[in-house]
Amino acid sequence: MRPWWALALLFGCGTPAPGPAPAGKFVVTCLNVRDVDRGSGLAIVLQTPGGKTFLYDTGNGYPSKDRPGEWDGDYNCGRDDILPFLRQRGIVALDGVFISHAHYDHFGGLLWLVDHFPIRKLYDCGYEYSGPDTGTSAGELEQYSYLRSLFKKRRAYQQALLGDRLELDAALEIEVIAPPKQYFGVVAPEKRAKNDGPAHFLVNANSLMLRIRHGSLVFLFPGDIQDIDQREQLLPLVPAEKLKCHVLIAPGHGIHAVPEFAQAARPEVTICSAIPKYAKVSPSPKIYGAVGSKVYLTGLHGRVTVTSDGASYTATAEREPK
Repeated sequence: MRPWWALALLFGCGTPAPGPAPAGKFVVTCLNVRDVDRGSGLAIVLQTPGGKTFLYDTGNGYPSKDRPGEWDGDYNCGRDDILPFLRQRGIVALDGVFISHAHYDHFGGLLWLVDHFPIRKLYDCGYEYSGPDTGTSAGELEQYSYLRSLFKKRRAYQQALLGDRLELDAALEIEVIAPPKQYFGVVAPEKRAKNDGPAHFLVNANSLMLRIRHGSLVFLFPGDIQDIDQREQLLPLVPAEKLKCHVLIAPGHGIHAVPEFAQAARPEVTICSAIPKYAKVSPSPKIYGAVGSKVYLTGLHGRVTVTSDGASYTATAEREPK
């Protein structure tokens, strides 16, 4: 972590006024994805110092089985949250979208955005589950593969795996931390919940994990890797210094918080994208709080924004944590 004389951590509350990102700043905004009684949702807007805009995941968007062309809960995060956010800030195109993994609460918003908003490029790890699916994720995986194929056809797709560096903004160092090129496999099946089959946990385990450095500050985006896979696959693979960060987007919405990962990352700020019913019982305040982190949960605190100048940062939420 930074020496004490470089620390300028300021916390505030209230929603920043709409408008473009301040020049030269890196602005990370974790949206407050709505509860549609399925999944938990993650959608993050990244506004870079060089004036580009990316998304890391696109929130809930569950196609209705009974009403073709409609969405469960009459909600699609791309249409109902991301688009208004971009328009308020005068953003007319996305330079790219990172999708951590192929579950509707992470790529559902892209199902709408791809037809309604310019997107220059799609990034993911290329993982495709090929085993038997005994759960409900088959439609998700197939639909995401179709989305990926659309970007491939127009040569606007890039696979990213462990060790890759993405040159997207001169002021940012973007490194892929996981998954490895051979992907994570099945470990400790006897420890998994009965309803958590490999078609679900393997897709989560192989989330696209990004480490972004802006000046002396580090941001970590681990996707949905679950507790068992954090302990038994990620931590043995990735050196601890690569996991240390100032701002962490909690893996698995903060539901899958484990002390070992918290000790390795030791974030100053942890943001959990969790709908209220999960936020209220989240283990994250205790586990990440134990390493000195201030913990925000979107279901309790609303949208969370971190603004960095490369040496110091501010973290603001619509409702300040108690």
